[in-house]
Amino acid sequence: MSQPQNETSQILHCPLCGWGLLGDAYSSLAELRFSYDICECCGCEFGYDDNEEYYAEWVAGGMEWFTQTARPKDWTINQQLKNQIRPWPPT
Repeated sequence: MSQPQNETSQILHCPLCGWGLLGDAYSSLAELRFSYDICECCGCEFGYDDNEEYYAEWVAGGMEWFTQTARPKDWTINQQLKNQIRPWPPT
């Protein structure tokens, strides 16, 4: 898992599940958290339910895709986990 990104890093992936690209890069953690965008993979709404408890529930529920049509045919979770931001939310 990756280390927390600083406020000047561009954020291209969902901090919880690592899915990306999210579209336009977020220029800061604050921009991501206040976007209230929703990850196509895990379904978290940034700034609302983007927390470890939500992630644990998504994993326990079988990691079902929020937007099934966005799921690549050859998708596996292993590669995208490298893009997670931990700890999340940042302290």
